[in-house]
Amino acid sequence: MKKVLILTFTSIVLLAFVVKTCNASNNDEYDEKTPLVGNIEKCQRIELSADSVIINYLGFKVFYKAKILQPVWVEYTMTAEQVEKTKHTPKIPRHYSPDPDLPLPQASDYDYKGSGWTRGHMAKRQDLKWSEQAVRESDYFTNICPQNSGLNNGVWDEVEKNARSLATQYDSIRIVCGPIFTDTINGYIGDSHIPVPDYFFKVLLVYHNNQYNAIAYVFPNSSELLTLSEATKSVNQVEELTRIDFFSYLDDSIEEGVEDVVDESVWEIERH
Repeated sequence: MKKVLILTFTSIVLLAFVVKTCNASNNDEYDEKTPLVGNIEKCQRIELSADSVIINYLGFKVFYKAKILQPVWVEYTMTAEQVEKTKHTPKIPRHYSPDPDLPLPQASDYDYKGSGWTRGHMAKRQDLKWSEQAVRESDYFTNICPQNSGLNNGVWDEVEKNARSLATQYDSIRIVCGPIFTDTINGYIGDSHIPVPDYFFKVLLVYHNNQYNAIAYVFPNSSELLTLSEATKSVNQVEELTRIDFFSYLDDSIEEGVEDVVDESVWEIERH
């Protein structure tokens, strides 16, 4: 069952993401042996602005902000078992719609029609095909951003496919992604006046050989031909851009090493 949490506090920024503890198992203490598999609802004490909501859908977690009519970030864990299940699931028709259980303003399909921007899923639809409910929830506009079709079908899609492959290689992978707004150079769409993101970020975390490895990407929301190596950032660099503390549930000594260094051998980055 979907769970919704609405909290308020005074804020002038688009987002403030403060996670004090995050358990990956049903135990009271963080389970280092299975750090990427578990209940993402265990994340505790997230401070939000007045029009924000945390929604725990079946397959992903979203921080939705009514002011921008799209998610600020989306987080989910993909496992090797889930990837295998998606290969055997019948096709599920797309049905974009507002979340009927969310009592906040949302985008509509009419906002996107004729806008020149695609309905960009943050939690990838294909990654959630292990459950019909999870797929249908991914089509809610709480998980959708205006995205350039060249990016959506290009390097963004390449990262998504790589993540699926890494999930099978390392048993699981944690994914956090969302929009970045700077000067709103792309303008607004629809009668709802939805701001079009200037960039998108994606952060990936795996646990392998008793250690964590992370990588981050930042892509312009355009058809600009960008290679993965050109888009690669450290997690710390993306934290500076987004003001999100991605992995605060890790021990400080582990977190700093993970967020400051990109191990290219793990992520198979090709330098050009």
